[in-house]
Amino acid sequence: MWIDTKIAYEPGRQLAYAYNRAMENTQAEWVLFIDQDLFLVSKHWYKLCLNAIEKVGHNAGWITARCNRIVCRHQLYTPPKDSDDIKDHIEVAEELYKKYGDKIIEVRKTKFSGFFILTSKSAWKTVGGFRDQGKGLSKVDNDYCIRLQQAKFKLYVLPGLYCYHLGKGKWNTVWKGWDIPQKIKV
Repeated sequence: MWIDTKIAYEPGRQLAYAYNRAMENTQAEWVLFIDQDLFLVSKHWYKLCLNAIEKVGHNAGWITARCNRIVCRHQLYTPPKDSDDIKDHIEVAEELYKKYGDKIIEVRKTKFSGFFILTSKSAWKTVGGFRDQGKGLSKVDNDYCIRLQQAKFKLYVLPGLYCYHLGKGKWNTVWKGWDIPQKIKV
């Protein structure tokens, strides 16, 4: 078994279309979608995902991680020092891994944020894929999450898997000194 990892993109902020295209074109049963501003700072991330799939994959609709900047409280872990230094977040990831290992927590009646979506092709097919919500990037994740729960799939969080999420308004701090245009026209 293997996990196809994707950073989905489509011009015009058509995220649902990009997710669906990725699912249609993969040979893998499991796909991990991550945001373009997410850093997989845990060296254990792939192993934790494989272990989770092995343990709960038969009924999982969505398996997710925790990160520093997100709205969903089940996915949020605020580190003592939420700096933009990757080294700080690598340390946090290691601490959480040591504390929780490959523990899996089922979460009910929630709307996950889509920074880290580990989902199966069969769950995706069952709910009819991702749907455009008419708001570009917004609400595609919430809609998918709700439909998974309605179809009796379960949602899981891996508390031992921490990612650094750059989040809004932090690009200038992290990339200071790099010659990167502030706005890119597509």
